[in-house]
Amino acid sequence: MPERSATKSKILATSLALFNNEGESNISSVDIASVIGISPGNLYYHYKGKDEIILALFEDFEEEIRQVLSAPINAPLNMADNWVYLYIIFEEIFDFRFFYRNQAELVGRIPTLRTKFANILALKERTALSLLSKLHSDGHLHFDEGEKQALAGRIAQHFTFWLQYHDLRYGTSPPKSLIDQGVFMTLVQITPYWKDEKGYAALLQEFAEDKV
Repeated sequence: MPERSATKSKILATSLALFNNEGESNISSVDIASVIGISPGNLYYHYKGKDEIILALFEDFEEEIRQVLSAPINAPLNMADNWVYLYIIFEEIFDFRFFYRNQAELVGRIPTLRTKFANILALKERTALSLLSKLHSDGHLHFDEGEKQALAGRIAQHFTFWLQYHDLRYGTSPPKSLIDQGVFMTLVQITPYWKDEKGYAALLQEFAEDKV
């Protein structure tokens, strides 16, 4: 992450917490300044409006999520590590969850975010394809022509829209439950392509029971 003054770091940390917990659209620059205990003018000296804060937060998120998503592309994972890796992805998304709960409004208001979001979505798809390719080459999965690429796209969509779907369908859930369900639903999408169907079904059952 870029080096920042202590005040800038505090502004970003406070803003992230407020956006995540209260909703970005419900928080103003004045609210942020009030929680930190500085004047709106002092906040404006560091960040000229809420959109500048959001762009700085996205810079941090982008750096972190790119490191996470690039890992299996640079060094393929073994099967056991794949499931842990899915947790890491969802945890990273949860840490910056306001971006995922308010995407349409954010990219409409801050057009430069659209390309940034699109680039991360493309990286998610490449990451999913890398995970599936490793499982395929190791003999765990079977695909007909075009199926692997299509599944990678669906998994990338799942990473991106899981929080919105869950909030609309089920409302607020504890973070651990939300992440557990996100990982489980990723595994479910892979189920039809698993060669050892009974063994994979047992894995899913064990996973589900462990998360109850």
